[in-house]
Amino acid sequence: MIPIMQKVLCAGMIVCDIPLRPIPASIMTDNLCLIEAPRPCAGGNALNVAITLNKLGITPLLSGMIGHDSNGDFIMEETHKLGLDERGLRYHPSLGTMVCYILVEANGARHFCTYNELSKVFSYTDIIPTLIEEADLVYYGCALCMEAMDAGGAAALFKKAHDLGKLTLADTCNALGEHPSAFFQELLSPMLHETDIFAPSYDEAIIISGAQDLSAIRHAFSGYGIKILTVKLGKHGSYITDFHDEWLIPAFTEFVAKDTTGAGDAFTAGFIRGLLAGWNPPNAARFANAVAGFKITQVGPTGGVPDFETLYRYVSER
Repeated sequence: MIPIMQKVLCAGMIVCDIPLRPIPASIMTDNLCLIEAPRPCAGGNALNVAITLNKLGITPLLSGMIGHDSNGDFIMEETHKLGLDERGLRYHPSLGTMVCYILVEANGARHFCTYNELSKVFSYTDIIPTLIEEADLVYYGCALCMEAMDAGGAAALFKKAHDLGKLTLADTCNALGEHPSAFFQELLSPMLHETDIFAPSYDEAIIISGAQDLSAIRHAFSGYGIKILTVKLGKHGSYITDFHDEWLIPAFTEFVAKDTTGAGDAFTAGFIRGLLAGWNPPNAARFANAVAGFKITQVGPTGGVPDFETLYRYVSER
């Protein structure tokens, strides 16, 4: 493994994911369907990125909130089993752990049934300051999905990180709604002004920017001081710009998708790994595409991702 000593603070959603498959499209009118044995998975943006970074040889510092319930117990067991730093996991006194039942059709289409009351209350004040001090990069991947963080918490987190000389990376999570793009831009503006790397999906970038062409999306985000914009394009790969040059990095086509849950988080973790290794943005994105490719071959938000050496060898040979 290429030696790398950096630490990444992963703050945001901690979720117990429970995929249910295969679910017929007619489930709401059927009386019964037979499924595979359900297996809970550790999920949520912060935990997905933390687990994947850990596989890639980066030390993750996790910050999120769980409840005093069986789903919270499962999350603690998984983080302990993986050897993750658990100092930043907080228990809420009354609310339950976020849980998501993922209904997966035979063709891979997914539908989400979520309990997420904790996403409304987790904020900057729940993040242990020493974790920010220890980190080399601070990642927050739940913009537009955590009310208290959207209302100033994410901006405060990134400002503190910048005051300490840390890099910041922001992602969005299911940026859907009936609001015009100006609403989302105003909501995200304080955070984006403190963001070094912004990594939305293409659909989210469209909703936030109001543009569909990648160059127009680039222009929409050019006034915030962001250093690198990466737009995840799913099976088409990724778009990268440093606002001087731009690159379209194709996906690896060998991978057969079994479950795309967490693919965007896998890409983000891979991109972080590449940047912290000192690679230029296109090379980091190519590596990140491979991480996402391996991920989709297995069920679960972090399944399928091998160790760094396997990924590095795979990319180097192509």
